[in-house]
Amino acid sequence: MRMRRITPADTRPPAATRRLVISDLHFGSGDKLAHHPLALERLAPELAWADELLVNGDLFELVFGPLHVAVERSRPFFELVNSTVATVRFIPGNHDHHFVSLASDERRLAAITGDDPGPAFRVPPAEKVLRALCPDAAIVTNYPVTTLDGVTFHHGHYIGPHVESFGLRMLDRLSWQLTGSQRPDKLGVADYEALQAPLLELMYEMANLPQGVRAQQNFERWLVGAGAWMRAPTKASRQVTGLAAGLLRRTPSELHENPELPGEQARAAMTAVCANLDFAPGSVCFGHTHAPLGDARSADGSARWRLFNSGSWMWDRRLREHPHYRATSWPGTVLRVCGGDIELVGLLADLGERELSAMVPGAPPLGLQRPRRAAGRGRLAALRAPAQAISPSRR
Repeated sequence: MRMRRITPADTRPPAATRRLVISDLHFGSGDKLAHHPLALERLAPELAWADELLVNGDLFELVFGPLHVAVERSRPFFELVNSTVATVRFIPGNHDHHFVSLASDERRLAAITGDDPGPAFRVPPAEKVLRALCPDAAIVTNYPVTTLDGVTFHHGHYIGPHVESFGLRMLDRLSWQLTGSQRPDKLGVADYEALQAPLLELMYEMANLPQGVRAQQNFERWLVGAGAWMRAPTKASRQVTGLAAGLLRRTPSELHENPELPGEQARAAMTAVCANLDFAPGSVCFGHTHAPLGDARSADGSARWRLFNSGSWMWDRRLREHPHYRATSWPGTVLRVCGGDIELVGLLADLGERELSAMVPGAPPLGLQRPRRAAGRGRLAALRAPAQAISPSRR
């Protein structure tokens, strides 16, 4: 993947809206970059170029951290946004899906009380937060998809059921068994939501407990320990260990998962989502995989969709030791969308590992590692062994 920094230039057609598309900032995570002065310096001219900022999911890290921390960490970024763009659009992703769940509850209550529930595609709880952060900008929310000037935007978290993974297949089967129904040949929005929303809400509630970090570490340790308990090379052990990676999206290299999802797997999975949700032929912008993508054709042989991925603003400890990380998943990318023209821009492409590491806070992350078997104590000791945090300098 080749990216370049460009100097903003007013080259738009007279009536075209200039949109800067960014995703996967994960404010509240220990790996975030967009809070740092250097990142804000690089983003400032891009925001000055734009009429609108479109945040395509995972703005906040609400799965592995509390809401108030995520919002507080985002303030430097939104101070810049509030002073530059006229409109902020937001499409929630899986890591800030709690806003969608809140909006769904509000509509359920409105149906009981007789109040106006509002449009089903809006996310009013997220609008309240963004208005507090950006009081001078117009705030617009949509979920799970929106189409603007012929370009379709979706975070991309619906690709899970279409990815070849033991863990995700296991989760998929479990979800359908719990609902007592059969998986349809063509998944709709309600089907994708049913496969993800319950777990995401569980993780959100755990993150906001007084001992939320410890609770999540115990949950992760249990999942990985279950795989270690069945260490023998059986299908069951592979599925349980794969389930840990599929649910938590952590350290795939440690769990023998393929870290290069941004390749053919992501293209094929996103093509399946486009077909299931009947996206109009044309350009589709997504995020979620943390892997920038510029104008890849859909994988169904029809070339109905041109796929673009806005990458991430995370120095991703899950992937950054992989030898192809710089080529496939280097952070600090945005999409410039103007009319039908879409350009992938790498704003941190000239920085190296030391520079990016210096931009990340030193707090230790939640680590999902394969439990180490204590010498002479067998599998029970491995199951009970405490999870080891990975230092920022190592992953």
